[in-house]
Amino acid sequence: MRIPKFSLSVLSVLLTLGVAPIGVQAGEYGFSSYGLGGNAFGAGATPPPGTYVTVVTGAYNGKIGANVQFDNVTVNAGAKVEVFSSGLNVLYVPERKVFGGNLGLSVTVPFGHVDMDATVSAGGPGISRSVDGWGLGDIVPKVQLGWQQGTFAHTAYVQAVTPTGRWDPGFSPIIGLHRPGVDVGWAFTWVDPQTKVQANGALGFTFNFENTETNYKSGTDFHWEWALGLETSPGLVLGLVGYNYRQLTADSGSGAVLGSFKGSVDAVGAGMSYTTLVGGTPFIFNLRHYREFNAENRWEGNMTIATGTVRF
Repeated sequence: MRIPKFSLSVLSVLLTLGVAPIGVQAGEYGFSSYGLGGNAFGAGATPPPGTYVTVVTGAYNGKIGANVQFDNVTVNAGAKVEVFSSGLNVLYVPERKVFGGNLGLSVTVPFGHVDMDATVSAGGPGISRSVDGWGLGDIVPKVQLGWQQGTFAHTAYVQAVTPTGRWDPGFSPIIGLHRPGVDVGWAFTWVDPQTKVQANGALGFTFNFENTETNYKSGTDFHWEWALGLETSPGLVLGLVGYNYRQLTADSGSGAVLGSFKGSVDAVGAGMSYTTLVGGTPFIFNLRHYREFNAENRWEGNMTIATGTVRF
């Protein structure tokens, strides 16, 4: 039996429809535990002392598919997914400086809805399954430290991914990945005072630990997010956004019965940021849309993210 390398999401579909060998369900479902697209305009800025509450809303739709050769039979497997996600982030920045920078302590609590359709066929009528449901996502606590040097701001951070989200083995509405991990990174923001051009970037590495329920260990990830914008009017920034994701090391563990896998994807799109006062309270609104391409061993689709931040 020869099985090419493709996303473990499709392998999971094969398992749940009774086509693939047992143990395939140990896949990572084609998603990284780090939320791509989370950094854009103002990525490197740690705000002044205060408490900041951000509401995040996102929508993602993607698809994945592959052909699997079992001896002389070709099995066609494919799936489509629609994800609606929302979350609450609370960031506290104390008055006291640390190493000359602003310390930030935050936690993000996400929840969402997943709707997935999967089909498997082997030279005849296909077998289809659908599943959907709501649930809590993986809660992410974070510590960051940022510095402002003229028109250049940069921030270093470390955050943990806790396996608190809804997760069940097999073909079910999985909101969390049951995959603990630690993500470390650095981000910057630079603004040209003359032209009002803004450049932002954020790079990071995600170190995944084993899913103890499946004995599957996802590899180490690298992610790079960027945003280029122009302040067209006071408080309004318009521009381009994007991200690049690469899995650096292969998946492993006794649950990886079909061998090692690495995923990658790129995305580009449009974004905006608007800062204003609402009743004397600072308010920041961000909106961006990404179109993914060059996906390998993971989903490929479109994502829209909107955030609103209020300072108390």
